[in-house]
Amino acid sequence: MPIKLNAQSKTILSNMIALFTLQGLQYLIPLILLPYLVHTLGIEYFGLLAFATATIAFFRSTVAYGFDFTGTKQVALAKDNKEELSKILSSILTVRFILVGITFLILLLMIVSIDRISIETSIFLYTFLVVIGDALFPTWFFQGVEKMKFITIFRTLQRTISLVLILTFVNSQEDYMLVPLIDGILAILAGVASLLYIRRDFKVPFKFSSQTDIIFQFKNSWHLFLSQIAVHFYTTMNIFILGLMANNTIVGYYALAYKLFAVTQELFSPFTKAIFPFLSKKYLHNKETYYKLVKKISFWYLLALALTSFMVYQFSYEIVNLVSGKPIEQTTALLKIFSISLLFAIGPLYSLLLIIKSENKKLSVITFRCMILNSLLLYPSIYYFGIVGLSYHFLIVQIYHAYLQVKFNKEIWSH
Repeated sequence: MPIKLNAQSKTILSNMIALFTLQGLQYLIPLILLPYLVHTLGIEYFGLLAFATATIAFFRSTVAYGFDFTGTKQVALAKDNKEELSKILSSILTVRFILVGITFLILLLMIVSIDRISIETSIFLYTFLVVIGDALFPTWFFQGVEKMKFITIFRTLQRTISLVLILTFVNSQEDYMLVPLIDGILAILAGVASLLYIRRDFKVPFKFSSQTDIIFQFKNSWHLFLSQIAVHFYTTMNIFILGLMANNTIVGYYALAYKLFAVTQELFSPFTKAIFPFLSKKYLHNKETYYKLVKKISFWYLLALALTSFMVYQFSYEIVNLVSGKPIEQTTALLKIFSISLLFAIGPLYSLLLIIKSENKKLSVITFRCMILNSLLLYPSIYYFGIVGLSYHFLIVQIYHAYLQVKFNKEIWSH
């Protein structure tokens, strides 16, 4: 007997399929690209690219400013009001480009003051192009109107073309700067195309925003922005500090293991993004049902994390060999440590629950405590124990982060 789904369930299922399709592509492309880049550029230049990417990640998070959640929530609650949608779209884009200007000035200051960056100025400038692309691409808008398939379409085209161009034109170590250049230009084109599509098909144009609307967006996402920035102080910022203290080859070993961990963790991203608008509305209209749903979701989410952690640990050698095209003992050892961290990777789900309840201040407390712990342990971990110490250091911070998330979401189980 066929299962009948109501309209709401069909929308959630459709969005999950779209996001899992996009996530599948994000898995397929690294499986093709990582071995190619490691073989073509070597682990040293792969490490340099990772160093530049980690540096720019701070700016990408600054420009995102938490709008993937707060913007999504605003759009979800106003999706039938074209005038309100236009105001939201315009004010968020304006804020993002103000932040693009600020972060670019910070990058220029880093270039003139840090030798490790100034000797590779071009690659940092090229890598910055993706920040502009991020500012333009309104992921939060498509999530809010629950039309994730458009994210899939634009991102699929962008990443497929990027893959083809890199495989075609990056043929030796001398071509390493083409990688961020291609990615950046295509990210900008995807952002422009998506905004033109929103104007044409959703009839939501960009308009000049009032000072009041701009200030509101800055204030509304402030705590979430601080939380996301703090996250970088115990994730990608670790690679940045490692890059300042070690050579590109060592950075390459660590960055490859961390990238495999991050890609694995991203398996859960389509699910959390797809249920976010649904849970936001459920919390607003029926809190009792909301808490029952969250309990069930939490159980299955934690079970999936445990199974994924076990699989990555068990097959770490095969995974590294498959992705890099050759055995790398150092990266395999690090990946085993990162696989244990997956057991405690409940942040994406439990952070979302705090955002739904408008408890962004609690989220800030969690991430800033983790940032402080990370900052205290980071330098001695690298200095005395190298990249193995840095990996265990990451695990300790992840465990502490999971503890705080459970503590601040304890009403889920007691409600």
